[in-house]
Amino acid sequence: MSNPADSSATGSGASQPAGSVSLPGKAVGIGSGAILNATYFAVTAVVTFFLSPYVLRRLGDAPYGLLSVTWEIGGYFGLFDFGIRSAINYYVARSSASGDLDELRHVIRTAFWLLACVTAIGLLASYPLAYFSAAFIDRGPLDLGVVRRILWLGLVVFSLNLTGSLAVSVLAGLRRFNWLALTNLAGSVATAVLMVAAIESGLGLFSVALAQGLGTILPWMTQQFIIQRWGLTAHLWPPRVERRLVSRLLSYGGANFLMRICELLTFQSDQIIIVQALGPAAVAQFHVGRFLALHSRSLIAVLSMVLAPYFTTLSVTGEQDEIRQIFLRLNRWICALAALLAAGVIGLGRPFLVLWVGQRFVLGDWWARSDIVLLFFALAMAFRALSAVPYQFLLGTRRLRFATTVLLLESLALVGAGIFVVRWQGIAGIAMLKLASSVMISGAFVAYSVREAGVRASDYLAQSIAPGLLAGAATAAAAALFRHWIPLSNWTVFFLAASLSAAAGAAAFVMVSTSEDREFILRKLRSPLG
Repeated sequence: MSNPADSSATGSGASQPAGSVSLPGKAVGIGSGAILNATYFAVTAVVTFFLSPYVLRRLGDAPYGLLSVTWEIGGYFGLFDFGIRSAINYYVARSSASGDLDELRHVIRTAFWLLACVTAIGLLASYPLAYFSAAFIDRGPLDLGVVRRILWLGLVVFSLNLTGSLAVSVLAGLRRFNWLALTNLAGSVATAVLMVAAIESGLGLFSVALAQGLGTILPWMTQQFIIQRWGLTAHLWPPRVERRLVSRLLSYGGANFLMRICELLTFQSDQIIIVQALGPAAVAQFHVGRFLALHSRSLIAVLSMVLAPYFTTLSVTGEQDEIRQIFLRLNRWICALAALLAAGVIGLGRPFLVLWVGQRFVLGDWWARSDIVLLFFALAMAFRALSAVPYQFLLGTRRLRFATTVLLLESLALVGAGIFVVRWQGIAGIAMLKLASSVMISGAFVAYSVREAGVRASDYLAQSIAPGLLAGAATAAAAALFRHWIPLSNWTVFFLAASLSAAAGAAAFVMVSTSEDREFILRKLRSPLG
């Protein structure tokens, strides 16, 4: 049996039938893909770590909050792909696994023209939507015209994203995560450089937003160029869509469309609810508070996003035993990482905020403090991480109905309750609500996916949950000792405490890990991408 951490997709060098997938390089295995994604995430987190307080101090709370909420609102335009981009990922992975390059090209061509039509509609609707939505925002000291122009820019960028990020789905379906990580990393750095240049040049708030938009577009253009060089977009003209593929893309995409709506309502409605009720300054307090916890979730997401195409490949080839083994192993790693991150964020989060953005974010009304938001969000994201692998398993094996139903119920409940909670208990109440929903959603996903994957509940608890709890407990204990004995008054001491706390959690995990886990760690230390 092949090693699931290092296996590559079909078409990376073995003999292929006529018309089979034959592309430059080879598909990236799960372990290497996760490392590449983690590298991109780490660089992006470092960029954001330095960029956010810089923008906050140079522009002020209200402009910073407006830039944040603009990208929240613009993100909703991603809904209008109707799930087609996720369907591309799935059907590209199926075509790759079955070795059919012609089918792969047909999928890409049909999807491109569907998305191009939606992009055109989005561009036409962007200015009217920006013009009228600005009236519903408590803009504070900001000029109404500036608010409208920045909102319009965000909607334009995300309209272009509908077609521009087609290549992201193609590269992910082919498991070329090396190209994805490299291009996305370049875009993250370019965004920061352009924004800093705009601010240092004394340009206005719209110019800063324009710099952010240009940095966002850069990876899409590069990724499109890559798949064009591979000949995958050579037959886009003349425009043509195949009815059978439209039906398949919309069938899979329809379910994913609903899940995408749920995700946006769950994670991107918070700041919109807050800005409408409490203003942009409260958004800044909330955004700062959830920063660490939300980035912990993002790390889990970028690590687990490599799994769906792999589950698709195993499903096509009928390797059920390997699916069960991978399911347990990957859950063990993800749960341990989530527990370690949550323990570190909770234990060291308050001194982090003081060093990062200042004392004022951890003082004042308990329900309006960033450190309280951080506490509840860290716990919420830890529970949320339990559903990461189950969710990718359901996507990769096309078990979408259960996931759609559960996520829809959660998102509607969160938005409905959030409108009242924010006026009652402020920004911390929103974070507490997120914790309650995350506990319930993780329990539902785990119970269903364990049954569908043919995994015994006792095996899941013993092999996936128990090691994670031990890693989290060791991290929390180390962080508590540092906070008790050493004042975390500068970044050098803080990062030392964070590193040693994480090392304690990692050591605890290694102690209870399997021999296969330890062998995998040693192999990746010798050759991270091998």
